Amino acid sequence: MPDVVSNPPIRFRGVPAERHASLPSSNDEAFRRAAEGAPEGLVITTGHQTAGRGRMGRTWWDEPGASSLASVLLRPAIPLARYPLLGMAMACAVAEAGEGLVPGASFEVKWPNDVRHDGRKLCGVLAETRGPGATAAPPLVVGFGINVNQDAGAWPEAIRAIATSLRMAAGGKSFEPDLVLREVLSRYDAYVSLAAAGDADGLWARVAGRLAAAGTPLTVAMGDRRVTGTVDGYEPSGAVRIRDAAGAVHTLAAGDVALEPKESHR
Repeated sequence: MPDVVSNPPIRFRGVPAERHASLPSSNDEAFRRAAEGAPEGLVITTGHQTAGRGRMGRTWWDEPGASSLASVLLRPAIPLARYPLLGMAMACAVAEAGEGLVPGASFEVKWPNDVRHDGRKLCGVLAETRGPGATAAPPLVVGFGINVNQDAGAWPEAIRAIATSLRMAAGGKSFEPDLVLREVLSRYDAYVSLAAAGDADGLWARVAGRLAAAGTPLTVAMGDRRVTGTVDGYEPSGAVRIRDAAGAVHTLAAGDVALEPKESHR
């Protein structure tokens, strides 16, 4: 059960959010609540995760109280193969919210669903399904972690050169994490409405507008394999096509876009 009360309460699509001081994983809690029959729109939010996960099995680091950490339970009316679009849509909503909160700043959605500012990672998204039923589509949980109030010295050494926060993007201005969450959810609602109506093509059209254009240089890592080239286009599922230097086209459904270390903000 939630152990923290937001004032005023956060709601998404008419459903009150459940807030916890700390959780092992907000995605795990959202799936637990889904198994109990929780409705679409339930948001699980927490001030700290002790066993948070990033994409591709990575550990997620957060500074307690300095991030906006949440998971949204969805029951989409679009084909399962197009569920990944809702993870990409969350990245779009975060970028839109960031640009509203930090006037003049530009936030970039990096395929498939990272958000970056000035080349550094601001937010990661983890969209998961588990245990599809025999007669019904499985629920989707979209978890995200937004770095809100960290400063340049807060990061572990391993990620210090590639991470950023809203505070850093805003020149030192701090933000209330609940305000950030509300701003993100208000923008995400339009994407979820398209999925709820079964309009996967409309959802894709809205997401695609924030992705890198054809011809943009891109390097994607998948374990020990790296594909380098330029964006050739995208599939309706959200998979990216990369044309390499030899002219071969690689279609990738998952992977990590390479991050190059940058000098620390001062």
